[in-house]
Amino acid sequence: MARAAASTRSWTKARPTKECRLAVAAVLEKSTHTSGIGWRLTTPIGPGPIGTATHQQDRTLIAAELAAVRKGLNAALREGCRRLRIRVPRPATARVLAEEEPLAYRRATRAARRMQPLIDQFEWLRVEPSVPEDPELNLAVARALDAGLHRAAEREELREQALERVMERAKDVRLEERDGRWIANGRYRVQLNPMQCECPAWTARWARTPLPGRRARRLPCKHIVALALRYGITMPSQLMAMARRAAT
Repeated sequence: MARAAASTRSWTKARPTKECRLAVAAVLEKSTHTSGIGWRLTTPIGPGPIGTATHQQDRTLIAAELAAVRKGLNAALREGCRRLRIRVPRPATARVLAEEEPLAYRRATRAARRMQPLIDQFEWLRVEPSVPEDPELNLAVARALDAGLHRAAEREELREQALERVMERAKDVRLEERDGRWIANGRYRVQLNPMQCECPAWTARWARTPLPGRRARRLPCKHIVALALRYGITMPSQLMAMARRAAT
């Protein structure tokens, strides 16, 4: 059975003159087993759109990266790519795809083997460990994780854990005051009491949910949390109580 190549192998004796490139990325929040994954295919024409997804049951980053590879392989086949170079963030993921460490990562190796029917459709395929250098891909994956955390928070037992993760991400939010209003990351107007933010995590995702449902299940977005931290509100229970009093 042909196998995906690690950095020292390829399927063909001669390297193809033209190839597609697939970059994947993933982030994992371990306490809720929530991951955001992303992939981007570059053909000889140029970079394609970024694809993202959220998973709720990934237990390791390797599993999340393998899920991103599977999505990327399907995207490459749809675009007619038959010669593909895959870049994965973790060297261990590349080794799993090449079946170089089947005993160390048994579950991941089984997941990689289930991709074999996809892999067999390529004439040439090579896997290399490489940290993603695409800021748009990294941002898209982070947003996918945010969406997943908000979904995880719909399970009451995971709400506090998910909010703690949002609080960690809020530390990177930039806040500035303009004409008496707070602006997050230069684009979203945000306020604390009552809670309101213009970002999709607070508005678009919940647009079709009646207000009582929003109040019961919605988590504050990272922009709201950043503003709360600025005012010294640091307890997840306080933030959840304020979210339940949201006006919209």
